[in-house]
Amino acid sequence: MVQPTKTTSTTQTAKNAGTSGKTTKTHQIVVSGAYMEVLIGGPYKWEGVDHPYGHAALHVVVGGKDITYDFGRYGLTWGPFDSEGEGLLNVWTSFRGYIANENRYGRTTTGFVYYLDNKSAEAVIAHFAEIIAARKQLREKFPTSTRYLLQKDYHPTTNNCTTMTMEGAKVSGKSIVQNPGQYAEMRGLSWVERQATRTQNLPKDGIFMPADFQAMLEGNTETRYDKKNVYKK
Repeated sequence: MVQPTKTTSTTQTAKNAGTSGKTTKTHQIVVSGAYMEVLIGGPYKWEGVDHPYGHAALHVVVGGKDITYDFGRYGLTWGPFDSEGEGLLNVWTSFRGYIANENRYGRTTTGFVYYLDNKSAEAVIAHFAEIIAARKQLREKFPTSTRYLLQKDYHPTTNNCTTMTMEGAKVSGKSIVQNPGQYAEMRGLSWVERQATRTQNLPKDGIFMPADFQAMLEGNTETRYDKKNVYKK
């Protein structure tokens, strides 16, 4: 497997999409191999309202394909705290477009990169292709993404952005789940929400909050990420 290589230029000033500030030393990442990047979006405040839950998405690159899978509660909602809703998956063909949309909220996103062989990366893409097969395609306001209404509704603990991202990432063969019970603290939920959650079904791995997922990736000693990126406005 050919791994990504780095080239460094000191002759120009650049501001990359999703990164903050200007620098007189530009680090350009030249990717010649396949990889996946688990994206964990942090909490943010928008129009005076706190959004503490975070977000998770999966970015996959192989050959000429560069796709980001972004599942969320983007349509009709119902249930306690409007915690359930239509299961909508955005499929982005521009990572720059995805991260720019996240950055506009002032949110910081951390990307955990895992180098893959082409077959493993293609398996992840095939996994999501099966999920959206014959699903209703909706009009999306972003030109570089397509939104699909999935058969299975969004659920706050068993079918959300974290569980969707985790299941897709596991298809790669990377052992990203290690000691999940050690990290399942429901980070981002209020005390009341945590009590309500205890009455819900939980995923097999026990991880359903983005910040818990990030803590597990950070603490994983079996399969360490190969690179960490930080994207912020």
